Amino acid sequence: MAWTFKIYPSIGIARLGNCPGDTPSDFYVGPEIPGSVIVPLIGYKDSQGRVRRQAARFRIFGWEDGVFMGEITSSAANITWTVELANTKAAFNQFQGIGHTNGPLRNASVANRSSLMITPGPRTIGPSSRAVFDTGQFLNRPVPLGEIQTDSAGRLLLLGGFGNSGSPTNAPLTTFANNDGWHDDVSDGPVTATVTYAGQTYAASGAWVICPPTRFAPPITHSISLYDALLQAMVDRYGYQVPARPSFTNDVYPILLSQILTQWVSSKLPNSYYAALRAVIPPPATYALRDAVFQQFRLPSTPPTEATPHLMPAIWTDYFAGAKTGGWINHPFTVTQYNVMQAWRDGNFINDWVGPPSPGANITPDGLTRAALENCSGGPFFPGIETSFLTRDQYPFVEPFRLDWTKLQAGDLTKQNAVPWQTDFNDCQFQAPLSWWPAARPDNVFTATSNNYVAWDRGVKSGADMVNLWSGLGFLVQSGSAVIEIDRTI
Repeated sequence: MAWTFKIYPSIGIARLGNCPGDTPSDFYVGPEIPGSVIVPLIGYKDSQGRVRRQAARFRIFGWEDGVFMGEITSSAANITWTVELANTKAAFNQFQGIGHTNGPLRNASVANRSSLMITPGPRTIGPSSRAVFDTGQFLNRPVPLGEIQTDSAGRLLLLGGFGNSGSPTNAPLTTFANNDGWHDDVSDGPVTATVTYAGQTYAASGAWVICPPTRFAPPITHSISLYDALLQAMVDRYGYQVPARPSFTNDVYPILLSQILTQWVSSKLPNSYYAALRAVIPPPATYALRDAVFQQFRLPSTPPTEATPHLMPAIWTDYFAGAKTGGWINHPFTVTQYNVMQAWRDGNFINDWVGPPSPGANITPDGLTRAALENCSGGPFFPGIETSFLTRDQYPFVEPFRLDWTKLQAGDLTKQNAVPWQTDFNDCQFQAPLSWWPAARPDNVFTATSNNYVAWDRGVKSGADMVNLWSGLGFLVQSGSAVIEIDRTI
């Protein structure tokens, strides 16, 4: 009899917030079922207008001789968790565009490179325990990165940083990505566990956690999510198989919906954009109507710096530095997404439509990972919000969506992202003719009292403003058939 244990989600997301507490009234757990939108009963902000952190919850699942046995909790086993978080952005190379990882160092004049790395080291906890990552420093200034705790079932709850960015040397903010002398408290690192079951101790297959900035538009789906991007990486790099014939409900509709929802976060697209999308729902629609939508998709094999008239998705390419003078160069859907839409255009899809799908009711291992990743951006990576192109293109995986935690260091998934994150977040507003990450950082929104678009970042004029004011920005929530901004305190 052989037992195997694995941690899920294999990549978890714990978003920062400046609400300082660590009790259930101070944070909420992120999505755990694909297609679900978490609207905390306690609100995204506390009574003082501070953003609550989104916790990542990790669970252990077991297999006996290859047969799935379900979740393993503290009622059946003794579980010990070890987590390491780090922020190594300031010691890494400058971000100079996708594919470039050997550029000049950030803070090149600082000889003691370890002083630029916020590395509090690993923390290990057992049942009903708590530990904090409060011993890391940046240029001798303490920078807390968050904490971990276990619940009554032995599951791990991980809370990341507080959105704090600063410069011990009072350095100016001069660029969107590479500000010397600055730190933030974004982090990432490995999550491992040992499971003592039936008198024997086993090492569970490890996971990873990313602690990125807040996502301000939870109801808006990404055109290309991190799940989509990593799915394509699994197909390209490991031969992962996807269904040959797509489901309209599960495969086609989410892509169409991601484009339709853009209306709530951007004022820049013509009404004809949305009319064409609505005309093909419900299926099957005519070939002409399907083709009219499909012809708007940029062919993934198009050279990344070649301008085309294609409109969907209306987000910038990874290769923005080479594209910004070349006209309309948007980020293509992944090859898998494109193939899904081509099969749909050609009528080769399963018409299983009975209306917009509702999220499932059951927690599953793979569902935990998908729910975490589909709420993250899968591009453009310039340099990225949650992680960079290195995760998609270079980092090793031991199985689909599970990074090889033995070959990476804490901080590797966020080290190429902007420092501080707020300067990139400020710059990544709409830049004609395309958006950046409107599902996380809206361009234009509606309020409860206005039928006209307003700028989401109104009142924020600079990267320094974003450092100081980011938590006052509003969240987007569903309100009947509309999506509106609430909780704005600037």
